[in-house]
Amino acid sequence: MGMQNYLSIRCPRGLLFAMLGAMCSVLYASEGAPGEGLTITFRDKYVYVQGSILRGDGAKFVQRMQNADVQCPLVRLNSGGGSGVDAVEIGTYIRRHRLATWTDGLEDKCASACNRIFAGGIIRIYSNAQWIPTGKHKKLREGMLHGLGYHHPRHNGDFQAAAPHYRANIVPYLKAMLPPEAFDWVYDTDTHNLTPDMVWLNGDQALELGIATTDQVPSECLP
Repeated sequence: MGMQNYLSIRCPRGLLFAMLGAMCSVLYASEGAPGEGLTITFRDKYVYVQGSILRGDGAKFVQRMQNADVQCPLVRLNSGGGSGVDAVEIGTYIRRHRLATWTDGLEDKCASACNRIFAGGIIRIYSNAQWIPTGKHKKLREGMLHGLGYHHPRHNGDFQAAAPHYRANIVPYLKAMLPPEAFDWVYDTDTHNLTPDMVWLNGDQALELGIATTDQVPSECLP
């Protein structure tokens, strides 16, 4: 818990709401379709990012955010992963512009490369995830898997081929985005679990580690 003086501590509820309370136009504009990479939808108070992360989706996300009429301060994530390079590009943009990230443990899955984007949030909201036990849940059907998931990346099916990219790009990025205890847990989990062995993270543990900074979603973002 020593990292709680770090920038990414749990935010006081009032401060969190104040930071995320800025009005964001109801655009309901989206780009992308199933099989076409990320779908980026501007909701009333947040940007909803869904789908697989394909090469070029990092640039697409940045362009959409730059061209938006109003900058939404909160990015909600629901993705099974994909291109790590593009995930780092998105996460870097999010941190540079001091945006928050959000994944809901009941409705969203943010696994593999998606958790790199989640790490970019200046505030990282992991809601409704206390029920998720940390570990591998191979007996669950795909549609039942939710929350933050971690494993080692692979390149064209080859785990070793992905190792240089992981060390050169992912590790420095995660070190910059996360407090030390959070980075250590992610690195250890990534390097000891191959792609089929996804490890899902409990909400309370995510808070204790500093991977998440709060489990509270601003009320104006709820239905």
